[in-house]
Amino acid sequence: MSADQRPHAMRYSLLADLCYKLGERQQCTSMLVHPSRGEAVLWVPERAWPRTWLGVAAVDHRGRWLYIFGGQWCMAGNVAETAARVAWAVGVR
Repeated sequence: MSADQRPHAMRYSLLADLCYKLGERQQCTSMLVHPSRGEAVLWVPERAWPRTWLGVAAVDHRGRWLYIFGGQWCMAGNVAETAARVAWAVGVR
């Protein structure tokens, strides 16, 4: 990940890394959405019924990239920790 990447490309790349890590390590389903207009977002289904979805965004905050989800945030540099926290938040244990 290069600091000179366009913000949209960086955001998508970070969310794609998290999407992969959620499936690989946490056995957690997720869906990366990249609309034609707007920003990419990662949707993760919660285990509880009725089924709702947790949205995960990647944001640039003062030159540092963060994952934001469910009132929490993680530094984008630690994808494994973020995947574990997102999985916990949706009830995957």
